[in-house]
Amino acid sequence: MGSILKRSGSPYFYARFMVDGEEKWISTKKTGRREAQAIADAYENAARGDSSVEDQFNVFLKMLAATPASQQDAKRAEYAAQLMRHRTAVLQIADAWPAWLDSPMKGNPSAITIRGYASIWQRFAGWIGKHKIEYVHEVTPLHAQDYAADIWRSHVAPATYNKHVMFLRSMFGTIKAKAGLLLNPWADLKHLDNETQGRKNFTPEELTAICSKATGTTRYMIGIGLYTGMRLGDVIGLCWSDIGRDKIKIIPLKTRRKGKEVSMPIHPVLRVLLNELKKLAGDSEYLFPDEHGVYQKDPAAFTKRFQQFLNDCGIKTTEKGGEHRRNVIVRKGFHSLRHSFVSLCAANRVPQVAIQELVGHGSPAMTALYSHADFAQKQDAINGLPSMVFEKQEQIR
Repeated sequence: MGSILKRSGSPYFYARFMVDGEEKWISTKKTGRREAQAIADAYENAARGDSSVEDQFNVFLKMLAATPASQQDAKRAEYAAQLMRHRTAVLQIADAWPAWLDSPMKGNPSAITIRGYASIWQRFAGWIGKHKIEYVHEVTPLHAQDYAADIWRSHVAPATYNKHVMFLRSMFGTIKAKAGLLLNPWADLKHLDNETQGRKNFTPEELTAICSKATGTTRYMIGIGLYTGMRLGDVIGLCWSDIGRDKIKIIPLKTRRKGKEVSMPIHPVLRVLLNELKKLAGDSEYLFPDEHGVYQKDPAAFTKRFQQFLNDCGIKTTEKGGEHRRNVIVRKGFHSLRHSFVSLCAANRVPQVAIQELVGHGSPAMTALYSHADFAQKQDAINGLPSMVFEKQEQIR
């Protein structure tokens, strides 16, 4: 049993005991003899290796509390890092992306989606590397908060910020077991409210200018986008096998996980365009083979090309951003054709149920609100849209 005694000038009892022939003195931080004796005994047992892990850990905490306050946080971080290095499951930051790719728990995202995720991970990996973090389990909630602040300082849109945070939270959850994570550092980060205004629809005058001035493959893409409301990726990915006698059937990229097929009747103007394209395009599987290849590598390439086309038509596509956002915000682009399609349907008094079915809303809440439209309703909706004038083209390119 260790002995306790007081030193001159201190109100606390000190524990004194021998370990391997060496005398140890430790302050118990207690003024009562009984409490001090219990702590002294615990110290001695721990020093001799006669106590449990829990007992030794409690002694460690008391010793840590006895160190100068200015050193405590640094010591805690140092000891925590040492403990974490000796866990059974560890994963280096450099190996995290391959581990995520190999995990079936990530689901089955498309190649384009994976490229977007890769960009998000590369940005984070570069940032965390500057903080000398080697293992995934060393990433703390404070790191996550600091990185989220770094994303926001780069003047991205709220939706982009949310995309980064949501993927990193999902990725860490997917590799949690392999990385030996005790908690997900991204779990408590809140999402930002998205901007209430996104892409705008085109005015009738703008649609007239777009349809009359479009040339090459852009002309046919505009016709499909305007008369079906399809998104750019779905238009570029169209195969001739998706085109029937009176309808187009696709499973939209955005809702592909749900496997829900969307069926769109073909407007008379669009039928003329498709027949023309079939004669000019040859025997390719895709309606737009060249654009499909480019889009798979760089989805932004055609977006920029279409923005330039709109500018050449005299259409203002951007607005000045707010204090946080970058200098300009894109308000009109290819996606505006989808908004225009919905607006034209609404102006033509097309029932909401038919619009919902035509544009393929993926929201379960939207699906629950309306009953299903039959093909006749959708056919009437499409046929009722105004017939835009597309100048006939003799060649695609």
